[in-house]
Amino acid sequence: MPLKQTFQRMLLQYRMIATKPGSTDMAEIKAACRHYPRKQILAQTVEQTRFVVIDTETTGFGVYAGDEIISVALLEYQGLQATGRIYKQLINPRRPIPETSSRVHGIHDEDVAEQPDLATVLPAIMAFIGDAVLVGHHINFDIRFLNRYLQQHAACKLNNLWLDTMLLFTSHTGHMGQYSLEDMARYCKVQIVDRHSALGDARAAAAIFETLLPQLTETSATIKQLYNQQFSHDADF
Repeated sequence: MPLKQTFQRMLLQYRMIATKPGSTDMAEIKAACRHYPRKQILAQTVEQTRFVVIDTETTGFGVYAGDEIISVALLEYQGLQATGRIYKQLINPRRPIPETSSRVHGIHDEDVAEQPDLATVLPAIMAFIGDAVLVGHHINFDIRFLNRYLQQHAACKLNNLWLDTMLLFTSHTGHMGQYSLEDMARYCKVQIVDRHSALGDARAAAAIFETLLPQLTETSATIKQLYNQQFSHDADF
């Protein structure tokens, strides 16, 4: 079979993750993670690439101390154009939500009591993500939470390429530091609506990404260039 057809079939298999929970789904998720076409996507241009902006809300910051995802939002982009596809879901963490956390994101036990748990929605999350390049603010926080569950239940982890808006910002400005979503929004003149909700923060991160990327490179640049750029403090390729 020609390489192009093989690659297209691999992408199709990657995207066709089943949506019902169960061990079969976990096996399919594991296979999808294993066959992520990293080299091909690194060679794509920005305008050819599908991006998914991600944000989660959790019971706390302890990824490996029992905290859980309670809300997730995913926004799809093709290049720098939003497609309008959105995935958002409240998730039952199967544990109490601390009041200190509820005061931040406004999600309480009663809000998630009738919602599905992560095992139920993970296939749909992974299907939406597919072969996309992930984008987010402090994105490794979100990835670590998903990876902990993937490692425990599917013996795999996300291999998707990712872009952190904060790292892109430090590359653009040349100023190292820890910057909040509010800091970034002020710089990019982005209004944050529904701060500390997964959807609100994902939309803000998406708008920041749309603003920063044209200042860093052309849409004809490759994903490899853009990925490496976030670790550089020289905005010139």
